[in-house]
Amino acid sequence: MNKVSKAQYANDIFTTAEEARSRSMEMGLGGEIHVSDYEEQAVYMPAASEDDYMNYYRELAGLPPETEDPEEAGTTISVEITFKNEIEGKILKADDEQRMVYGWASVVTEKGVPVIDRQGDVIEADTLVKAVNNFMEHVRVGKAMHTGEQVGVVVHSLPITKEIGDALGIQSDREGWVVAYKVYDDAVWEMVKSGELAAFSIGGRATKEEI
Repeated sequence: MNKVSKAQYANDIFTTAEEARSRSMEMGLGGEIHVSDYEEQAVYMPAASEDDYMNYYRELAGLPPETEDPEEAGTTISVEITFKNEIEGKILKADDEQRMVYGWASVVTEKGVPVIDRQGDVIEADTLVKAVNNFMEHVRVGKAMHTGEQVGVVVHSLPITKEIGDALGIQSDREGWVVAYKVYDDAVWEMVKSGELAAFSIGGRATKEEI
């Protein structure tokens, strides 16, 4: 369990998303949750991912965050698209016949002002474009709540920056990433239609700097 005791790990396992979200709020994680496999059963846990959960307790213990490869720590290596029931990256259109959803996967500026996400981070437009291009070239896979098997794929992708918008004649108050996402999984599509899954969320690794 890394730096988390089995007892603590067991206390953070829940059978409903609401319970996990409440625990996430208690931990100061903003209600972020993920789905994990525990004893061959899908359960809900606080934090956006298993790594984030483990690093929460590492930070409490005064240890640095753990990465898969220390030499790659702080390097943007991938971007994962998933669904999340929060306001950022809101799904703006759903096509029931084709099981497609359209919207902003990420917004980095609004009317020229940097957008601060729930983790207190700001993504520079040029950095987002590089990460998006890498994701579309090598990955394109989408998961539910940043975990488990593939549930869909990004079909269309358009990073929007002021420079790109000006070149294409597109006027927008936002800079960010517009996507069209096709959902394969029946259960996930039902949650999209019901509004339970109403937004996109991207995940990845990057170098952080104070601004």
